[in-house]
Amino acid sequence: MVNYLIVELTPHMSMSLHPNAVDPQLRIFTTLYFFANGSYQRIIGNCYALSMAQNTVSNCVNEVSSLMVRHMSDNWIVFPSTPEEKLAIKETFMNRTNFPGVIGAVDCTHVAIIAPSQEEHNYVCDYNLKIINCNPQFPGSTHDSYIWRVSQVQTELERCFNDGDYNSWLLGDSGYPQQPWLMTPVLNAVPGSPEEQYNNVYAAARNCVERCFGVLKGRFRCLLGERTLRYSPEKVGTIVVSCAVLHNICVAARLEEPHVPDVPNLDNGNAHQLDQQINNDGREARRRLLQRYFAQN
Repeated sequence: MVNYLIVELTPHMSMSLHPNAVDPQLRIFTTLYFFANGSYQRIIGNCYALSMAQNTVSNCVNEVSSLMVRHMSDNWIVFPSTPEEKLAIKETFMNRTNFPGVIGAVDCTHVAIIAPSQEEHNYVCDYNLKIINCNPQFPGSTHDSYIWRVSQVQTELERCFNDGDYNSWLLGDSGYPQQPWLMTPVLNAVPGSPEEQYNNVYAAARNCVERCFGVLKGRFRCLLGERTLRYSPEKVGTIVVSCAVLHNICVAARLEEPHVPDVPNLDNGNAHQLDQQINNDGREARRRLLQRYFAQN
């Protein structure tokens, strides 16, 4: 992976004839070390293998992460747009979880920064934990439903629905609105009912996004809650997208996942959800799905 990054990024990196200039490869190594360990930059700079000033470490992280977003993110973070791409993801979800029509699972996670104290980042991943959309633009106090409502993915799925794609959706927890293109759990499902069966299958399918967060933050510990990124929100967003790119490269290479504890699914369909979030079309789409796949014979 490191060699691949060197090939992809070096042609775009600034070159200097100054005798103290940092070699491009070392800039990439320094950035990867920071992403993987999340240590303070002064500690990284004091590492025997790197040995550079804190501001130099900061410059390396800024340059490399910006180049990754500019030259690599569009190739590595790709939302499915063709029928063939959607079908491949749907088949994996169906084969593994028996939930039909799923092209991804969506959720938000927090990253600690200096000010404001947290940022909320919205991710969509497929069953194999590949990140297919990443939106790092919101403060931590922003509700998931608002982030979803203004997202490009929501707009794209609504457009596809209006163009006749009635059988493709994401899975979101009860903090999201029920829509024809976004399936959420049924609140207060009666034990033994088709709704409970739906919720159980839904929970198994949607768990991939929780696992994705665990693996992502396990690989790139700069994103962990106990690490505080001392950057502006804009630069933190660049770091987040860069880590998502690297995560997808690891997924594509089938690298061993870091050990992360099992993440319990805390959303059992009983969380509070405002009625006005569930529009009639969304309610009807979920009813049809329940009737076709989960109704008792």
